[in-house]
Parts: sequence; structure tokens; C-alpha cells
Amino acid sequence: MYHVSKDKRAVKSAELIWQGLKACMKEKEIKRIRVADINEKSYISRATFYRLFDSVEDVLAYECDLLFEQMQNEVANKHFPTSRDLFLFFIRWWIDQKELMMGLSDNHLTHIIFDAHMRHADLVKAIIIKDAALSKDEEEYLVSILSCILPAVTDVWCKHGQKESAETIYRMVIDSLSVITGALNEASGDV
Repeated sequence: MYHVSKDKRAVKSAELIWQGLKACMKEKEIKRIRVADINEKSYISRATFYRLFDSVEDVLAYECDLLFEQMQNEVANKHFPTSRDLFLFFIRWWIDQKELMMGLSDNHLTHIIFDAHMRHADLVKAIIIKDAALSKDEEEYLVSILSCILPAVTDVWCKHGQKESAETIYRMVIDSLSVITGALNEASGDV
């Protein structure tokens, strides 16, 4: 868990810690990075680190949450003519975070992205659900399923050398969902 208040000093310290972690990620796997390594790169004391974060993974969770907040602000200030435009914005936003995405994928930590999605379920609902007439339970299932897509896509995108564009990723997700829908519809006839 992270404990970063909105206080300017805490936010600045958290940013320095993130920069230190990014520098460490260039040298070794996240699971091998110690708090002392981050402190050395960020010039932040051990006490400051533990006042703000409980673990190295918490720094990653904090960064994902910050990105969601920034994305939410951008979504609120832009007009997207179609849902496709909004989805593409969402995909581009995340693939622009290459260092973070690679670090999470390479270290089998993409669950951190899923957890961030679930903490920001309202944004996911606003992007996906909009005016759909769903029960609260149906919304929860839908948000959970949708929140699994980005970690999965990120993992494949990283393994492919980050070569696919947002448009290609979007098309592959749509095609994959069509295959899944077809298979599930076919299977439901067997029941």
C-alpha cells in the first residue's frame, strides 16, 4: 500500500522515488531491486521511502494510479467522436508508458495494471459502459473482464517487442472478442 498525501513534499519525494526505481529497472529485474537501490538512485532516505510506500511494488501501483488520474483529466477535457476514438486514446495512453509496461510485463506484475483499473472502475465504466442498461452486478462483471484485457494485451505487446500500433492492438482485441463471443454463443446452444 502507498501512503502519499497531496502534500507537495510527499508528491515530490514519490516522484523522485519513481525516477529512482525507473533507473534501477534499467539495470535489473524489479524483484531484485531493493529499497536501498532506489534510495541510492533517488537520494531519498529509507525513512522517507517507508513513510510513502510499503514495498517496491507499491511504487508501481502508485505510478499506475497517477497515470489513471492524468488520463481521467485528459478524457474529461477532450471530445471523442466515437467509442473507437476513446478506446484508441486509452490504448495509446498505456503503450506510451513503455518503461512501466515493460517492467511490469518482464517481471510478471501486470496484475498491478488490473488492480489500478479496479480502483478506477468509474473511469472504466465511463469509457465502456456509458448508457448501457446494466445491473450493478453486470457492471462489476463487465469492468472486471475489461480490466483483464489491458494487462493481457500489454504482456503480448511487450513480448512482441512493442511493435504493434494502437490501431493494430485495437483491431486484434476486437477480432479476439468476436471469436470469444462466437464461441460462447455457439456453446450456449449446447446447454
